[in-house]
Amino acid sequence: MRLVVDTSVLVGELLRAAGRERLGDDRLELYLPEQMWDEARVELPRRVGAFARRRHLDHTIRDTLVAACVDAVEANVVILDQAIYAALEEEARDRSLRDPADWPVIASALALSADIWTNDNDFLGTGVATWTTDTLRRWLERNRSD
Repeated sequence: MRLVVDTSVLVGELLRAAGRERLGDDRLELYLPEQMWDEARVELPRRVGAFARRRHLDHTIRDTLVAACVDAVEANVVILDQAIYAALEEEARDRSLRDPADWPVIASALALSADIWTNDNDFLGTGVATWTTDTLRRWLERNRSD
């Protein structure tokens, strides 16, 4: 299944071992616009840092988790150069009425004929099929490749 991953879903998945494992599922082709990867690289250390502070974790554990997250993306998600989706910016902006900042995700999905993996209702009504983490997890469970 070909999916463009919303940044908030990606960060959420990266913060859980089960999520990082899901990113590595061979049945998924995952893509992330370059612009959103830049956003995720800022958000990841912030979220991991907050988690580490709440749990009183040593900074080496925090740094190890951030590195594991980056490694999971590099191993399992194709970062799309903006040139791949830039030509669809105007159409994507026209479709992203709820959150104009989401246009790279929509443009990437249009360019790749892909669906969007999101837990955000902002993508509803854009004309691109969406999958929540829960529906994707259920699909993966039903379609095991045992």
